Amino acid sequence: MFLSVQQRYIQATVRSLRCLRCRQLLMLTQGKYCKIVERHMEPMLRQLRAASNDIRYDGGLVYLSGTTPDSRRLEAIDVMLELTGGKPESFGGAGAPPPLLLRFSWGGTDRRFFTVATLSSPGREHLDYLELGSAARMIWLSDGGTPPAGLVLPKNHFFAARQGDGTHRFYGSSQP
Repeated sequence: MFLSVQQRYIQATVRSLRCLRCRQLLMLTQGKYCKIVERHMEPMLRQLRAASNDIRYDGGLVYLSGTTPDSRRLEAIDVMLELTGGKPESFGGAGAPPPLLLRFSWGGTDRRFFTVATLSSPGREHLDYLELGSAARMIWLSDGGTPPAGLVLPKNHFFAARQGDGTHRFYGSSQP
């Protein structure tokens, strides 16, 4: 079966992110190919599912076979879409070690690289990243949606708090 250019993009996106919501996939596809509308997405996904054994489409989620949906990774994709307006230049990192969830870039000639990570990883590996205070832009999420008490963010680190309407409010470091 021949796949359209848009279907090949969708396939590469699902393989890169491993699991995402249909609306997230639609937004990414519209960012790349403006003429895609919501009613086109379902037939394309059905055809793609028939052509590829490893892509599943179920209950509003598109994912790779053997992948368990992760709400933190889905929220990281929401943060990426919110910051880039649905048009990231690059994204990936689905296989990154905890606490990292996603890496993406945007900005045209003034490209910026971001890493989304979780503060609520069981092993508390995030402390190493906080202590390093690296020059990389880090966006932190937590399961509760609020920063832990006493959290001090290094320069270029942000905390994303989910609002009731599904958007995020971003808090930055107070360090110069």
